[in-house]
Amino acid sequence: MSAPPAEDRYSRHGFHAALATIAIVETATWVTAPYWIAQLYLLGIATLIVVPTGFFMWQTGGVKTAQVGLGMLIGYLATPLTVALVVIPPLVFTLLLHPA
Repeated sequence: MSAPPAEDRYSRHGFHAALATIAIVETATWVTAPYWIAQLYLLGIATLIVVPTGFFMWQTGGVKTAQVGLGMLIGYLATPLTVALVVIPPLVFTLLLHPA
């Protein structure tokens, strides 16, 4: 079994889905950043909704539906990666430079 050609896998539909997913989830994440307990709940709820929806759209839909599902999955990666790149390194450096 071979992968479909890139034209069938990636398109403007997937790009728009990724952009919308990034805009919605990232905005909600940064709005609730001061309330980190609420942010954990929000991230969990968003994960339970977005990831299975994107996966099932990617696996079971037609060409455009699969592109949108893949775009949702790619766009959802932005939130954990942003937290990993923006929050964790400064926290680690702060803890290393200022021991208790």
